[in-house]
Amino acid sequence: MKKGRLDKFYPSFTGEERFRLHLEALYRGDEAEVKRLLESCPRKTYVMNEVDFAGRWEAAKEIVETLCLALAPLLVRLGTIVSFREALSKLSKRYVNEGVIAYLDGHQAGATLAWEVAGKTGDPPEWRARKGGDEGDAGPAMDQEMQSMRSLIKRLEKTSGVVVGPLEELERNLLEEALTAWMAFAHCCREECGVEPEKLVKVWFDEPMMADIERLRHLSASTEVNPEKLKESKAAFKKVWSETAACA
Repeated sequence: MKKGRLDKFYPSFTGEERFRLHLEALYRGDEAEVKRLLESCPRKTYVMNEVDFAGRWEAAKEIVETLCLALAPLLVRLGTIVSFREALSKLSKRYVNEGVIAYLDGHQAGATLAWEVAGKTGDPPEWRARKGGDEGDAGPAMDQEMQSMRSLIKRLEKTSGVVVGPLEELERNLLEEALTAWMAFAHCCREECGVEPEKLVKVWFDEPMMADIERLRHLSASTEVNPEKLKESKAAFKKVWSETAACA
């Protein structure tokens, strides 16, 4: 069927149908279709696009802006926490390694000094065993050294965990809060707008935030959030949608 034969159907779309088609056209980047849908939209005596369409359009924009206001600060804080935690984890491992090396250096210096004070020459037995790679001949002294070193590593790791642990908890809390907002927004898009949330996001959101949105979208399928908070957030988005669509 030729395009001209389809044009006669454009004025007969309901406001809800035109809203969805208009969004789909913007999503595809189809400027010609956007123009046809807007130009064929029935004009009423209030000199504006029909309320069913205009109200939904303004309401959709409003819930996207609500999502942006909720997510933007959370994503910034989350990114900062993640970067800092990852850097701190690497530094902590480095500190643990340096602590073990310092312990071994100190132990070797003390053992060598005691060996020399005792009038002995060369390396103490345990250090000869270490250099030779034969721990079987190290004896009790080497066993005690290994136990002390393991104890030291545990203490160093526990100390680093005192700092890293709270950061991980804060990261989980921020992620849960961001996920709650996204899941509530997605529910509103599907139940109230009748469109997929990613399409609304792409129409109005800036590209830099799309990667974070995509991450949240994948996490929402496998990560649990607080049911009460999710319920409250869903109600908030629905209220924004209903009030804006009714007033437009």
